[in-house]
Amino acid sequence: MMSKTVNVVWVALMVTGAVFTYAMKDGAGRAADRVMALRADIAREKEQLTVLKAEWSVLDQPARLQSLVARYGSYLNLQPLDVRQLASIADVPAKPPTPDAGLDTMRTATIPKAPSSVAQSGIQP
Repeated sequence: MMSKTVNVVWVALMVTGAVFTYAMKDGAGRAADRVMALRADIAREKEQLTVLKAEWSVLDQPARLQSLVARYGSYLNLQPLDVRQLASIADVPAKPPTPDAGLDTMRTATIPKAPSSVAQSGIQP
């Protein structure tokens, strides 16, 4: 009787091992298929990027841009760039705030006042 129980346990372990091995093999196959699909997608994206770069280099050629300027310059009111037009950010004056009366009163009504201890310590609210 004991040998039959041991044999049944061994058969059950072998079946369990076979099922587990098959499940792992199937999972590995699915993962390999996904890797192949991702590699194909990457190759397709690289090819598309190459095509877009080539298209950009054609569209960005100075001779082509100059012919477009000549064709549509008067319609778009394009003017040649003057060196005196170039400036830095520091040269641009700051725009003064234009308070809206309705929004300004709403803002002051909703902003809480800082406690006196914070105001005395010099910490900005």
